[in-house]
This record gives sequence, structure tokens and C-alpha cells, in this order.
Amino acid sequence: MWVHGGFAVYTIAAFGVMTLLLHNEILTGQRPALALAIFIGTYCLLRIVVDFTYYSHSDWPKGKAFVIGHLLLTLLFVFLSATYLGVSARSLLARV
Repeated sequence: MWVHGGFAVYTIAAFGVMTLLLHNEILTGQRPALALAIFIGTYCLLRIVVDFTYYSHSDWPKGKAFVIGHLLLTLLFVFLSATYLGVSARSLLARV
């Protein structure tokens, strides 16, 4: 589980670094950056879907702090997915 978690954290951190480095390219809709934004948005969306459809929450740690933490993390991924896919959709629709 540590290896899986480590790669997930590395991937998400890399998404953040690439977003910072390619910020202008994403906003102007350049194809490689737009493809990256679509990938990141889809990744975040699928993470939410998998969380609610595949994983059982019954064996998670109990307590209010864990429930709030899970809610905040889920809201973060909703925000990220909506932002990346929204910027991508705006750029693609501007081309039509």
C-alpha cells in the first residue's frame, strides 16, 4: 500500500508542478498543455468515481476528523476536476 500511495502522491505532485510550469499554455489552449489538462481533469474525476463505487468505507478509521478529512479531499478533487475540464472545454469550444 505504501508503494501505491507513494506513486499516487508523486503523480499528483507532478500534476501540480506541470500546471505551474504550463499555466499560460493551458489557459491559451495549446494542444500539448490542453491534453495534459484533460488528462489531469479526467484523473481527478475517475478518482472520485472509484472512491465511491469501488472502495468500501466501512473499514476506514472512525471519527469526525476522518469524515471531515475525506469530505474535504473529495471536494478538492471535485474542484480540480471541474477546473481542469472546464478550462479544457472552454478552449475546445473557442475553436469551434
